[in-house]
Amino acid sequence: MQKDEPLIREPSTSFKYHQFRARLGMGDLHPGGAPATLTILRWLTELNVRRVLEVGAGIGNTAGRMASLGWEVTAIEPDPVLFARLRKRLGRSARCEQFLEHQPAARYDAIVAESVLFQMNLAPVFSHARTLLEPGGYLAFVEAVWTEKITAAMSSELHDSTQRLFGIPVGSREPLTWRDWSRLLGDSGFETLHAELLPRGSAGHPPTADWPASIAAMVRDPRLALWMVRYRLRKRVARMPAGVQESRLFLGRT
Repeated sequence: MQKDEPLIREPSTSFKYHQFRARLGMGDLHPGGAPATLTILRWLTELNVRRVLEVGAGIGNTAGRMASLGWEVTAIEPDPVLFARLRKRLGRSARCEQFLEHQPAARYDAIVAESVLFQMNLAPVFSHARTLLEPGGYLAFVEAVWTEKITAAMSSELHDSTQRLFGIPVGSREPLTWRDWSRLLGDSGFETLHAELLPRGSAGHPPTADWPASIAAMVRDPRLALWMVRYRLRKRVARMPAGVQESRLFLGRT
């Protein structure tokens, strides 16, 4: 690859990938998929949490699982397309707002996030999470992060190119590695309880699908079938350089 050659070349799109998946009723669009979520929920179940906030809840797969455990769940999702699905599922427990604007009446036992924090400025996000938690409260997340093989030029190009292709970036624009994440978590007052490296390829874990519902959605709106073909082609173009990204599960305590 030449020095000034872009990693990905493809025309822009205004149809965001996660909105497309939401219209098909597909969720768990995060590293490790549903199995990673179940690990987080097992950890939190063992800690007897009751009042939980989910950040970037999408269409509500994880929020629904937590509610089924008898937890008091608040789920925030700023994207209007995803929020419409989330609200049908959770009713008043769903809120369409940004995380840094969330100010609850009472603190939470735990905060859960799945592949959403990397899109934010981590220092204020971790600081705000700490203020929302009870003393000794928990922060749990699964994220794809850069490895030491990444460069600033590569992370910037991959972020901008995938943002253009899919409406959502594949990683942070800055070359933040797990060492950076760990430092920022510690600076914000979080003690690490679990930091698990997921198997290679976890970032591309297939979403949880309800194919009858997806087919019905495409019958109602045939454009979805076209966008499915388009995104499959774009995934072939948007190749991730080998070894520059890994997936992490985390559980920390204030």
